[in-house]
Amino acid sequence: MLKKIENIASTAEFKNNSRFINGLHSLPGISSGKSNISDSLSFSSAFRYLSQLKWNLRSLEHNGNDEFLLEFGVDNLIFSTKVNIHDCHSSNISYRIINEDAISSSSHKYQILISFEFDPEVYAETLLASKTEYFNWLYEKFASYDSIILKNSTSPEVNDFFIDEAQSYLRYEISLIHRNLIFFLEKVTGEILSQQLRLTLYNSGDEKLIRIHQINVKL
Repeated sequence: MLKKIENIASTAEFKNNSRFINGLHSLPGISSGKSNISDSLSFSSAFRYLSQLKWNLRSLEHNGNDEFLLEFGVDNLIFSTKVNIHDCHSSNISYRIINEDAISSSSHKYQILISFEFDPEVYAETLLASKTEYFNWLYEKFASYDSIILKNSTSPEVNDFFIDEAQSYLRYEISLIHRNLIFFLEKVTGEILSQQLRLTLYNSGDEKLIRIHQINVKL
């Protein structure tokens, strides 16, 4: 039941549109009395923040388990993930990412499933910081090795090859995007969700801090 949200003209239009409001009526801080913030102020602040980031919210779903399913565009990439507002964990965070438009050197699209350990250093960035430089580099690399991916989309060795030389940069960029997404949800719900992320300890073990689990080539 994903609710498509595109070209939102105003907060009032969003709130009064039954396509979007179903499933959102039980949000904490909006109708449950947990916050003094009004509906219009909550939504206005949340969507103004996305507008300032220049992100495109493509779909938003709130289910009965206090989970949000979101899909949003940043530059030429579409990200989708799930966030539980009562378990905003900092480890093994998963995203699906796909390029919205074909890359210059390839007519294909590449959908990846990644997981990562959140990097709390991103909280030193300004509120509107958002970067995809190394993810754009990664997708250009996919295009350069298109024939290999077609044969080995779930091979750990192949997938590690793509991120090894830029692992820390990719982790930082996706952590920054996740931080901004949590900021957005905090504005929507009126809840503080980021305590656990801010207190994340650096993992000095041998485990990779970001992994590609799957690469699917969309022909």
